[in-house]
Amino acid sequence: MAGAKQTPRQRLIGLMYLIFLALMALNVSVEVLDSFPLINNSIEETNRNFEAKVDMVYYDFDEQRLNFGESHVAPFHEQAVYVGALADSLIHYIRTNRTQMLAELNNISYEEADTMNLIDSRRKDNYIISSRFWLVENSTDPSRDGGPGTRAYILREKISNFKEEIDSVLALHDQAIKIALDVEGPFYVQDRRVNWQQLTFDRVISVAVATNLNRLITEVRNAQFDAINMLYDLITAGQFRFDEVTARVVPKSEIVMTGGRYEADVFVAAIDTRQEPQISVQGIGRIPVSDGIGRIRLAATTPGTHTIRGEITVVSPAGVRQSHPFTTQYTIERPRATVSATNMNMLYQEIENPVSISVPGVPSENIRPQISPSGQTRLTTQPDGTYIAYIQEGVSEATITVNAYIEGQLTKIDDMMFRARPVPRPIARIAGYEGGPISRQALTAAGRIDAHMGDDFVFAGVEWNVTAFDMITITRGEERRARQTDGSNLTQEMIGYINDAGTRQNFFFNNIIAEGPGGARRNLGNLSFTIN
Repeated sequence: MAGAKQTPRQRLIGLMYLIFLALMALNVSVEVLDSFPLINNSIEETNRNFEAKVDMVYYDFDEQRLNFGESHVAPFHEQAVYVGALADSLIHYIRTNRTQMLAELNNISYEEADTMNLIDSRRKDNYIISSRFWLVENSTDPSRDGGPGTRAYILREKISNFKEEIDSVLALHDQAIKIALDVEGPFYVQDRRVNWQQLTFDRVISVAVATNLNRLITEVRNAQFDAINMLYDLITAGQFRFDEVTARVVPKSEIVMTGGRYEADVFVAAIDTRQEPQISVQGIGRIPVSDGIGRIRLAATTPGTHTIRGEITVVSPAGVRQSHPFTTQYTIERPRATVSATNMNMLYQEIENPVSISVPGVPSENIRPQISPSGQTRLTTQPDGTYIAYIQEGVSEATITVNAYIEGQLTKIDDMMFRARPVPRPIARIAGYEGGPISRQALTAAGRIDAHMGDDFVFAGVEWNVTAFDMITITRGEERRARQTDGSNLTQEMIGYINDAGTRQNFFFNNIIAEGPGGARRNLGNLSFTIN
């Protein structure tokens, strides 16, 4: 029947079926083309997340200076900054040429192409323009595509140099990472060996080229993130890493009888909240642990002095279990006195620290507290019966001694030693943000950099004011800088740069200086924003 003569109606039905198949094939092609912008949008979101993570690692370097000192951290930080400069340079080359390609492809300006969504590209399936742009233009060897002078050749050389430089930096510490940016091959297309330039750009449709270039940016950021993370880890190589520091006061005895002396060890305790140690106490067994801290709860029934012995087991960075025995004593006795800082277990220098002092059974008007060292500290009584402790700059410890009139005689009840530290460094913010994506309108509407003590700082009336900062951005491949030397407001020059900015353009606010209590000056670090 297949060879039988067909009627005109049958031939018409067959022709319509062929047209239907062609239309179906066309629809699939359009769907495939439109899937690339969706993939591209996902890759761009990944790139923004990577940039935020990279910024956090650089911030952590600054935090480690406080823990290990400038001389120890500086070499690793300088190498991390160098890696960042390499990554930024390579990404800038990729982004600027990707934008220029889209501009030529769609016959629009560079600025329009820089903010264009890939779904709006009018020639997604065109590969002639993109292939010529990357493989032919500026070539010094017309005999082969992607030869010296072409953008593809330069990009390949930049990627190779980026990988070699990272390898050389990490090799200084006998370290290495695996970088996914393979430009050496071998590469094959239909059993024909090609170079990386041809594989990436030769007769590859423009929408795929644009998406793949953003994928290369992801791999560059990934390599940067891995490299600087390794440099950061080298700061604490072989040491325990702690993510929380808190003040601890450990008295030799919780109870001091009249005529005795209160003694306590005051120190900073470092806690790893990411590891739950095993804590065992004699007579009790394993005790519960939360956020790296174990808590013992015993009923106070028998008066007298009691001894607690136990063992804390933790895992070192090398995976070795280490045990640390401990012994402590406590006394069950009637409370004698309570001395505590109203807000926390430390006193800050150069500000008013609220302190409450009480002695059970003694009226507040009979209490006579003192603070030392004299001449460098001051303790004043408030109308509500509380106290204000003032510590001069440079004093590291202060002791509050509680005396009270008991039966007409001034008697020493207790004393307590406190750590004295400078007020913590405030946090720089613009429009309430500490970095990340932001609209041009929100950035210009804020118009200033504010210094906040943070939500966890409970003292009222402690103010810091930004007095100077730099702003850096890159517009059309050109670095632009502006500086504010007298206040927190963005200058007209800075606002002009922001108004001229395109989508995904980065703005860096560096060397942010703030002035606070007692004329203290602090460098608040850097802020990084991306126009969305």
